[in-house]
Amino acid sequence: MELENFKLFDFTQNMTVFGEKAQLDLRNEEISSSKVFIYFKKESFRLKAWGFYKNALNEYRAKRALITTCELDCEKEEDFPPWSVEVKDIILTPEGISEAKATLFRLSKVPLFYLPKKMYLPSAHLPIFEPRKAGFLPPSISQGNRLGFGIQLPFFYPLTDQIDFTISPFYTTKRGLLWDLESQIALTEGTKSLFKLRYLRDTKRGEYATIKAPKERYWITGKVDYTKNKNWDLHLDVDFVSDKDFLEEFNVGEGGFDHTKRLYLERFSRDIEDKSQDYRSTRFWGQYYKHSFYTLFSSTHLDYEGPQDKKEILHPLFGGYFSLLPFEFKGIIPSLNLTYDYLSRERGYYGSRAGLNFEISYPFSFAFLKSEFKGTSKNYLYFLSDKGNFSDNNLSINLFELSFTTYTQFYRNYFFELPFRPFSFTHILKPYVKLFYRKEAGSSEIPLFVYEDYFTDKAKILEYGLWQFFSSPEQKNFLVIRAYQQYDFNKPERSTTATKPEERQLSDLYLQITSTWKGRFSMRYDTTYNFYSYGFKKHSFNLSLRNLGLEKIDFTYQEDKAWNTRQATFVIGESFFDHKLYFNYYLSRNLITDETSEQKLEALYLRECYLLGLGVSITPRDTKFYFRVDLKGLGGLGEKPFGLP
Repeated sequence: MELENFKLFDFTQNMTVFGEKAQLDLRNEEISSSKVFIYFKKESFRLKAWGFYKNALNEYRAKRALITTCELDCEKEEDFPPWSVEVKDIILTPEGISEAKATLFRLSKVPLFYLPKKMYLPSAHLPIFEPRKAGFLPPSISQGNRLGFGIQLPFFYPLTDQIDFTISPFYTTKRGLLWDLESQIALTEGTKSLFKLRYLRDTKRGEYATIKAPKERYWITGKVDYTKNKNWDLHLDVDFVSDKDFLEEFNVGEGGFDHTKRLYLERFSRDIEDKSQDYRSTRFWGQYYKHSFYTLFSSTHLDYEGPQDKKEILHPLFGGYFSLLPFEFKGIIPSLNLTYDYLSRERGYYGSRAGLNFEISYPFSFAFLKSEFKGTSKNYLYFLSDKGNFSDNNLSINLFELSFTTYTQFYRNYFFELPFRPFSFTHILKPYVKLFYRKEAGSSEIPLFVYEDYFTDKAKILEYGLWQFFSSPEQKNFLVIRAYQQYDFNKPERSTTATKPEERQLSDLYLQITSTWKGRFSMRYDTTYNFYSYGFKKHSFNLSLRNLGLEKIDFTYQEDKAWNTRQATFVIGESFFDHKLYFNYYLSRNLITDETSEQKLEALYLRECYLLGLGVSITPRDTKFYFRVDLKGLGGLGEKPFGLP
């Protein structure tokens, strides 16, 4: 059959094929055409192909093709979009795999460079060309008053189709040569690894960096995932640093902290400790679950760079957790878990900790009340390899906890006939009371190994609170108010000479107010009131406005009298020229010292298939200039913008 001005739909690939003329073999379902236009609907990926052929195996082949996410004129013979990738001998299979012999990146009509890395078709999530080539990647440029002018030129080398290396020397005029090395392994979606090494021989550290910084400075980090099947998996996180100032001071380029953090979140959905943290965690763990059984084992080492003595830091060298997940049995919900931890350090007590916890809960309703009883038995054994100041190497505690929670809900509908339009809403009032009791531990000597060891004192606490929900036909829960407080019967009476108000009978009174309206307005306010000398101790206020005056307004205020902090941040964004040009401004100010912590200003040029950005960041210690180029479907180069419309 001869086809003219045809349109074919391939639901297996979620794509549409357009063309002017083609030959269709009805017996074998084969089609050939001198030129076609293919549109991947889900990801807005476009492909113009010459010498097109589809065989009986549902494979799409073409002698030459242009691939882009920009608008593409399928009528004109040589129409080049703002950016595209030109390939030859391309193959698309029903599984989504695509291959090609050559890949050339173009800016409009200008051929720029060959792509040495894999490129991913969004609809397939598999490489569109094999084999990969070694070569230089686009450079990275930075400018700052402590580093000077810097340029980084990455070199990519694929050892095999699954293993590759990227070496990225970064030369800075004020600090010398900074080396970045990256290694990737991708066997399957669940079996992959990524390691990064950053190294600098910092001979000018005394002039530009902190005096305590060592001469040999480095950061070694990496992640590994191994998944055999859906029931069990293994993971490894590696993180070592010479000094924590290194992460803040050299937060630029391929090996910079912000770039590495985003890369791990995208590839592994796992974060790393903040760059200001006093320790870096190296951890290995695995987990297995089946039906109601779950087990986890882990081993952790802490690379500590804080003010305390490194020899006194506890390292959880081994931990095991075994749990029988909650299940229902005649209205009763039991659960059981076993824990084992071995912790070590060079100075002070250390050793093993074993625990057995058994819990039973019983939810029920009576009249208008919904309630739950819960009982928990906790038993812990401590076997100390070095007992330190403890009287014995073997210690044990037994805890028994009871809790009773009850609540009810009251509803009322309101209707107002306003001049401009009627308004109605529903008010839900939910008061609750919770009584918690824990008997005194069997021993007064308790090693503080894990978080639970800090909560072994006798306790009898009454918590009471009130939830309020306001909903309208246009917006569910447009206003939510929560207030609650605790009363501890075992804490000492109020004293006029108290220096620790949080240890008195009445806890702080907590108030939280949140409000949202149709995605254009959101607000949250948190505060605590202390009844022993502090009064209103904390305030936290967040406000976000969208398309009200400006396109984006974000304001945050935080105050804590106990820690003597008061900070405010302000972010605004506005677009111009039909949303093609966008400006962001960020300001963070310390109101205690009356000092600006950081300012950022950036301009973004936005198109459907690409983004260009320039920005400047100013802090009391440094000024940095940065840029960003994003090509939809290929990724980006430079520092990611802090705010996008």
